[in-house]
Amino acid sequence: MIAKARQYVTTHVDSLASIAIRIGGVGLGFVITLFLGKELGPEAVGQYGIITQTGMFLSMLCVGGLDLSVVRSFSEARASKRLPALNSFINVIGLLCGLLGIVMVLMFALANIIRAELLENSAIPLAIVFLSAITIARSFTRLTGSYLRSQAFYIFGNVVEILIIPVIVVMLILARITETLSSVLMATALAGLFASLVGVGVSLTRTSRSPEAMAIPMRPLIKRAVPLWGVAVSKNLSDWYSLAVVASVLSLYEAGIFRVAMQVASALPVITLGIFSVFSAKFGMAHTRGDFAEVARLARSATALSVLLVVPVGILCTIFARPLLQVFGPEFNDEFIVLQVLILGQILYVCTGPSGLVLAMTGNERINLLFTVVSLAALLVLLPLTARYVGLLGMVIVMSVILVIRNLASLAAVRRLTGVNILTGKYHPAARG
Repeated sequence: MIAKARQYVTTHVDSLASIAIRIGGVGLGFVITLFLGKELGPEAVGQYGIITQTGMFLSMLCVGGLDLSVVRSFSEARASKRLPALNSFINVIGLLCGLLGIVMVLMFALANIIRAELLENSAIPLAIVFLSAITIARSFTRLTGSYLRSQAFYIFGNVVEILIIPVIVVMLILARITETLSSVLMATALAGLFASLVGVGVSLTRTSRSPEAMAIPMRPLIKRAVPLWGVAVSKNLSDWYSLAVVASVLSLYEAGIFRVAMQVASALPVITLGIFSVFSAKFGMAHTRGDFAEVARLARSATALSVLLVVPVGILCTIFARPLLQVFGPEFNDEFIVLQVLILGQILYVCTGPSGLVLAMTGNERINLLFTVVSLAALLVLLPLTARYVGLLGMVIVMSVILVIRNLASLAAVRRLTGVNILTGKYHPAARG
């Protein structure tokens, strides 16, 4: 038994380390929220959440889809035991900078609307500047983290993307250097820019100017990224949109409460994302070889590992939802049912496996995009209606139901299009459409 456990840990060391890093990132995020909630109240949590979540969403407009496409394309170099060409990496960075330039122009053009609709004309100094810096930083850390994972730097890629920023911010909070909302936002922005420099610097060490280096053509990379972009933006739009709806339809106070519940519930998908971030490159390599049996085996392993790590934690969080929220302040614990609904939705999502990711990494990006766009359209229509007429609880029920239905549809599509049964780990060639 001990030998089997040791073998299991050795086999999945990258996934387990990735999970640990992502859980660490979530834990550090809790520390930031705990500080804001206890010292400054739910409204400050709502303001910080709106700015950082908007930055994450805008960064996804730039790098969404590009990150997974980079993993898939640059993994081919590693599969051929060569380093990617330096020019190929520079081309990707140049593309990102161009996209960021467009987003920055639009952001400053709409600055007054952002302040009025999302921040209730908050008096946070330099709010748009902080938002810009966070957008740029998150774009670079996500892209370079993906590139490093494509080169088998799984752990460090996740450190760049997930851990560096909150570590710096929490250190500054504990040192009492940041004690106001503005100073926490400034620390977040500066830490993000530092993490970006680290990501780019280390990524450059994994490129080569040698004639033997593998040039990655940009046209297929971009062509593949476009449908993946739609999926990534749609998924992140739903996260941002839900918070924006609460802030706009209800209040920043309730947005703070919703933000805390979402952060607690996000411990579960973070575990899943940690697993899938490692398996994505492995899916890409298996598909490049045309080995669908290996794709099926990997998908089953990812699902089993997710269920093993997520379900027990989810059950505990559901049982202790009220005391978990009370830690952030007495204003938060009355909304424990909201947290329970969010956790239940995440448990059901995890149990249906990495369906969307398998579709994306096996050339079925458009199907994945279709499911995501349909679910997003439902969210765009239903969330403001349920928030206005039913309240916060009704809104999170709708969010959870749509999430689960989308993954069930993806699960069926994977079986139909690839012959892969994610839940059993079997490949059925005759089932392929």
